[in-house]
Amino acid sequence: MRVRRCIPLAVLIPALLWSVPAHAGGWDSLNFRRDHYLVGSVASTVDLFFAGELEGSGPIDGRVYYAYLLPRSASRSGFGMIDPPAIPEGSTRLGALEISAPFEPKRYDGLYARASLTFTVPDVPTGDYAIGFCDDPCEHGYVGWLAWGSIRIVHTQQEGRLLAELDRLEGQGWKVRHALRRAEHRMEDVQTELDEALSDLRIERVHAVTPSERIVTVPGAGRDGVTSDVAWWLVLFGVAVVFGTGVALGAHRRRSPRAFVVPDTVPDDLFEHEPARNR
Repeated sequence: MRVRRCIPLAVLIPALLWSVPAHAGGWDSLNFRRDHYLVGSVASTVDLFFAGELEGSGPIDGRVYYAYLLPRSASRSGFGMIDPPAIPEGSTRLGALEISAPFEPKRYDGLYARASLTFTVPDVPTGDYAIGFCDDPCEHGYVGWLAWGSIRIVHTQQEGRLLAELDRLEGQGWKVRHALRRAEHRMEDVQTELDEALSDLRIERVHAVTPSERIVTVPGAGRDGVTSDVAWWLVLFGVAVVFGTGVALGAHRRRSPRAFVVPDTVPDDLFEHEPARNR
């Protein structure tokens, strides 16, 4: 099994760890399937561990390796490994490890061995304890890559349930803290992106109008020159209308028939043909 520094996590996911190979690039450990054990009850576990060569590791040659329940002071340090030749004062010998001969599993590469441990839980204060290993005399603090174990010991089932609940709450708290850290980092990224966008916008506004591109405005024109553009278009439109009207009138005059002109005097021949009224 893989080494776990955090005991609560080992308690929360024992079913998952059951199927994980012993060695995964770090120290291997014995892990008990139940989240707690009562004083006086029997605790038992079986685990695979990597049996490859490691400097300072005890050989698997039939010699006996003992398991020791380390005192709380040593358990709080984390791994709970024994540093030969001294066994921490206050340690309790739990029993001998049963270690199989090394073999190569079908699913994994390398040599593995199986270690099992069974013992009666000693009467110690409620809490989490580390288990260390050493041969006799104590010359090797680990065998292969198997270096330590962990167990939770309680005096009542209620204590066990309360500690399990504390583990659950601690796990939830860890998730919340992790989510908050991620949110904080995301907020920092968003703030940075916003500051960069505002900076780019200010630069664009400064360079939006160059001296050669300035708009000529007339009094009353809008700030952006829109009103000025409309006024020029109106002037041009008026000129076009006047010009078009003049052209149309000229064409109309050219197309109209010549007007009849009444003479100022009566022609003489008109009198010649007029019948004499007074004759």
